[in-house]
Amino acid sequence: MKKTLCLAAAVAVLGLSSAQAADLAAHPYLKAPPPAAVYDWTGFYVGGNLGYGWGENTNPSLNLVNPGNVGNITGFLITGLPGATTNGNQFPNLNPNGVFGGLQFGYDKQFGHWVLGAVTDIQAADFHASRTITTSAIATGANADESLSARINWFGTLRGKAGYAVNDWLIYGTGGLAYGRTSSSIGFSCTPGGVACFGINFLGNRAETRVGWSAGAGVSKAFGNWNVGIEYLHVDLGRSSVTAVDQLGFAVLSTTNLTESQRFAIDSVRLTVNYKFGSTPVIAKY
Repeated sequence: MKKTLCLAAAVAVLGLSSAQAADLAAHPYLKAPPPAAVYDWTGFYVGGNLGYGWGENTNPSLNLVNPGNVGNITGFLITGLPGATTNGNQFPNLNPNGVFGGLQFGYDKQFGHWVLGAVTDIQAADFHASRTITTSAIATGANADESLSARINWFGTLRGKAGYAVNDWLIYGTGGLAYGRTSSSIGFSCTPGGVACFGINFLGNRAETRVGWSAGAGVSKAFGNWNVGIEYLHVDLGRSSVTAVDQLGFAVLSTTNLTESQRFAIDSVRLTVNYKFGSTPVIAKY
């Protein structure tokens, strides 16, 4: 009887061992997958950009110097002529628009998901607008041609950046210094063939380099060392003045001049393409 019980116990142990071995064979050991990799935006980069800008209103503001109301210019432009329903200050409000393109250079440093950096850029631009308005003799008392032009020839920025990275995507805000070359012109003359205006012809031009501010936001997508992005940027170069003086040589008009102050501000959208130097290390994500 004891031999029978021992034999039964041995068979049971062997059966259990076989079942455990079969179970282990059915569930082989699997090695854990490597941790996911996250793109690192840290590094210097250089690239190019191309875009389009929409100018905000230049909001011209007239300053007239006309001692003694010579030629009745003050009466026409400021106070209004007798019998007129409005004065003749109708210089046009402009919106310089156009394309631009240039280069940028910068550096980004990533801290977890956050990215801080700095970038500088320089662009050739063709933001321009011009217009001539002929005043109504019925409304103002005389026919005069009043013209203005405004142009930004080039501009650049020096900006800080702060963004949030999601792997190889970066969303950021940016702002800082802006500078650029502006040019403007002004004209004030009697309309050829017009009425109640004689012997008036004033012209002026000015170009200057101005300093202002910039602010915007963008999004970039990395492809290895390359990244492509879209960026909105507002550039405000402040106001620039241009003065017109008499072109006909009349001594009585030698002390008369007209100055128009215009605002130079652009909203723009650009495509950026950058190359980041060095390797593209990854940060392990556990």
